[in-house]
Amino acid sequence: MSARTRPATLKDVAEAAGVSISTVSRVFSSPGRISPETSRRVREVASRLRFSPNVMARSLITGTSPNIGLVVPDISNPYMTTLLKAAQRVSRLQSTGIFVADTDDSADIEREVCEQFAQQSRGVVLCAPRMSTSHIREISQLVPLVLVNRVVEGIPSIYTDSRAALRELFDDLVEQGHRRIAYLPGPAASWSNKQRARTVTDRAKALDVELVRLDPTEGFHADGVAAAAAVLKHGVTAVMAFDDVLAAGLVEGLRRLGKSVPDDVSVTGHDDILSELVHPGLTTVTGQSDRVGQLAVARLLDGSDSDGAVGVKATVVRRLSTAPPRTA
Repeated sequence: MSARTRPATLKDVAEAAGVSISTVSRVFSSPGRISPETSRRVREVASRLRFSPNVMARSLITGTSPNIGLVVPDISNPYMTTLLKAAQRVSRLQSTGIFVADTDDSADIEREVCEQFAQQSRGVVLCAPRMSTSHIREISQLVPLVLVNRVVEGIPSIYTDSRAALRELFDDLVEQGHRRIAYLPGPAASWSNKQRARTVTDRAKALDVELVRLDPTEGFHADGVAAAAAVLKHGVTAVMAFDDVLAAGLVEGLRRLGKSVPDDVSVTGHDDILSELVHPGLTTVTGQSDRVGQLAVARLLDGSDSDGAVGVKATVVRRLSTAPPRTA
């Protein structure tokens, strides 16, 4: 029987890659300090030699956790699910685990979870936070923090920049002949909801088009269904929903009331996460959740001192849920 092959060591990888042992160590512990070319070469050699860094041992030596926290308001929302999968892809490449917490849209739970993660992780990605700005700043003093879809001065953040796309989508509706358009809001505490509502409101004023602001919702599919009655009551010919979840609910609600999309009411969404499951296909704005998730984790693990906000440009995706109004 042949002798058991011993596990590859840092020294083995360093010799095969032509670098120092400390360089190999930094590739897996502080990748932001190593050039992309060197990091790629070391990781290729490590993979070939089947080298696996003992991240738990490293955490005991350095006094830091190998894991990061990811906090989301509602993990059942497909936007957050896609973001999580993208974040995991990036973290795996750097031998980092992810703790995930769902806060049920509660600012209090959000703060509690972040304080717990501050003691258990090397950093936190906080998605669409409901906490006040002051509380977010307090958390940033406890643990490295990257925000997603929320901008707070002095704290690094990644967000979907859909302002231009929303203006373009609003212009499309006006060009089709819509002159009475509604905005169906998401959660009142959502920073993204406020940004989208402001963008649509400003565009309506610029084009002298009547905009109806419907009541705030919690952002669930059922809220979209329930909003159908208000849409018909206000006599609008088109509705721009906060996201695809609400838009899909609204399409269903209108159907239950005997109305057709887009023949009776045109409907648009945001995020491009449910469009293939809605009939007719939903005209929407890309949420870029995959890209946002990747950038957020990469920025947290990079450990750079940059504290600015990075916007990921969104685009319009045109399908069949919009059409000229019958009265046009």
